[in-house]
Amino acid sequence: LPFVILGLGVDDSFVIVNAFDRTSRDDPIPFRMRDALSHAATSITVTSLTDLVAFAISTSSALPALSSFCMCV
Repeated sequence: LPFVILGLGVDDSFVIVNAFDRTSRDDPIPFRMRDALSHAATSITVTSLTDLVAFAISTSSALPALSSFCMCV
């Protein structure tokens, strides 16, 4: 369980770092962070909602172990 949660968080970190790398290096750091987070927010929201739906659907699985795992996450 901790590894799954860690994996979901690390994915979002890669998205933010990639968006930050695409900003102009001439801008100050606060402006670069603002631009990076505004671009990454949509992607992070979509992946979070997709994960939520996948885990919600998996709670109705016929496999008890999978169902219990998805309820706990």
